[in-house]
Amino acid sequence: MHASELSQLVIAPAETDSDLEAMIHVRRLVTPEARPTVESLRFNLDRNPDLAYLVARAAGEPVGCGFVEPFGPYAAGDVAVVPEHRRRGVGSSLLGELSRRARALGKEQLQGEAKESDPESIAFLERRGFVKVGAERAVVLALEGVEPPPPDPPEGVRIASRVEEPDRLDEMYAVAVQADEDIPGSTGVQTFEQWRAHEIDKPNRRPELSFLALAGDEVVGYAALQVFGDEAFHGLTATRRDWRRRGVATALKRAEIAAAKQAGFRRLLTESEERNEPMQRLNEKLGFVPAPELSTVVMRGPVQ
Repeated sequence: MHASELSQLVIAPAETDSDLEAMIHVRRLVTPEARPTVESLRFNLDRNPDLAYLVARAAGEPVGCGFVEPFGPYAAGDVAVVPEHRRRGVGSSLLGELSRRARALGKEQLQGEAKESDPESIAFLERRGFVKVGAERAVVLALEGVEPPPPDPPEGVRIASRVEEPDRLDEMYAVAVQADEDIPGSTGVQTFEQWRAHEIDKPNRRPELSFLALAGDEVVGYAALQVFGDEAFHGLTATRRDWRRRGVATALKRAEIAAAKQAGFRRLLTESEERNEPMQRLNEKLGFVPAPELSTVVMRGPVQ
């Protein structure tokens, strides 16, 4: 950053709605596919007292943003800088502030993601000692013209929405714990409160877009969508260990595709860890196609 501009750089916590709007402004310029809202960001802050959002302003203009929070043995973090303000010290200053806060949380390493299609950001992190520890492969399904097949669950299993089965959270969480433990690159298990905040209570979650697989009266799997404008994101598809490789995940994903189509979404997005080959094969079978522009590299490195 030019010396005069650097002297005007202010990094502060994003606490007011105006601050959160500034973060959204930066995100629209850096990752236009991300669609955060003030409501969703406020929800995250209210539910996680250890989460900090930061906004970097130069002469009052938002030029960067970031976040940091505990994430198992590490701190999860992210730095985003408006392209025309890169290579001027904004990213380094933000990373320094994230590192200071990570140390205050008792963490000595930061972990975050960079877009696979953004070699500049990957190089920025590599120069500071970060290394690749994983990757998320994104795929998309354009819903126009798609005729979703019926879920066709395995014998003895039925698929129901959370509207129909609203009191199954404890059982859903038990399945999620197994998924957390088994996903390649997992750093630990969420608490029930963390899981519920993300999977159930978040403003962009809708119960009619969340489906359970039940064998008799037992939950053996679930899947849920997040809504982002005219698109939906298909997050975790969790199946109980003793019911895997029997068609439960396929039935859940087919139910989600049909629900997304009926709700009028333009396309459905999802991603899977690069070592999760069974899920990659399932997504391909269901018609999803690679979206390298949305895929990310998971990077981990020392606090600065």
